[in-house]
Amino acid sequence: MEVFENISLAPKTTMRIGGSARYFAELKTKEDVETAWKFRTEKNLPLVILGAGSNTVFPDEGVEALVVHINNNSSENNGDKIRVGSGKFLATFISEMAGQGLDLSALAGIPGTVGGAVFGNAGQGPKGIWIDSFLTGVEVFQDGKWKTFLKFECGFGYRESRFKILPETIIWEAVFSPPKREPREIEKEIKKLLNHRKETQLFGRTAGSCFKGLSDGTPAWKLIDAAGLRGYKSGGVQISEKHANFLLNFEGKGTYEDAVSIVDKVRTSVPGLKEVEMRFFEKNGKVRY
Repeated sequence: MEVFENISLAPKTTMRIGGSARYFAELKTKEDVETAWKFRTEKNLPLVILGAGSNTVFPDEGVEALVVHINNNSSENNGDKIRVGSGKFLATFISEMAGQGLDLSALAGIPGTVGGAVFGNAGQGPKGIWIDSFLTGVEVFQDGKWKTFLKFECGFGYRESRFKILPETIIWEAVFSPPKREPREIEKEIKKLLNHRKETQLFGRTAGSCFKGLSDGTPAWKLIDAAGLRGYKSGGVQISEKHANFLLNFEGKGTYEDAVSIVDKVRTSVPGLKEVEMRFFEKNGKVRY
């Protein structure tokens, strides 16, 4: 494992916002993970874990931390169980499984990696299907040790998992048991969901959903829209006109403080909407929201 210094983080996130990481490393093997943990321990640094950067915003002054990018893209089919590396893009994994007649189509269109999706228990809303519907277990590196958690030990809920409470936990692999279905039918369903997302959601210099919807099923975008904040701007960042729960770095000149300003505006303007889905890091490597 090679450790780099002062690596720009903006190109590694979908919003294209942020300064540099004091240290940065790619983790491809378990040995890399152990080496990275030893490095951050010796340097007394926070550990920041990065997947596809599709829900992450870094401060413009950068972070004094070891930022590690999870690059474990392995996958292994053991019959009724599929073991996949957390660095694999979720879209790629869904497509690969479809070709084998294994149905994960309900997750189609969710951005990011398998690890990120497990971390936030990604899915289709509070009344829909989440990734834990297909999981049987997770292998992680936590507090300097390798650990395996069965699904019931992961604390999954609506957009929740035990790993959110322990953000320095490295999710390394996940084990799935998808239902079987005709590949042609799976691909048809994937196409349908992707077309719907293209019509209703945003792509480009943006991120996934900014706010967590309410537990009664009310989506965050409806509440933001009702408060008259659709299209609201702060500097170079805007609440999308197309989907009111998406932030857009609309000219590529948005800053961390622009994005924070919008989040704070929504939190003070919309009763009950406080939980932020995106991860806003501070310079010290801690999560602001």
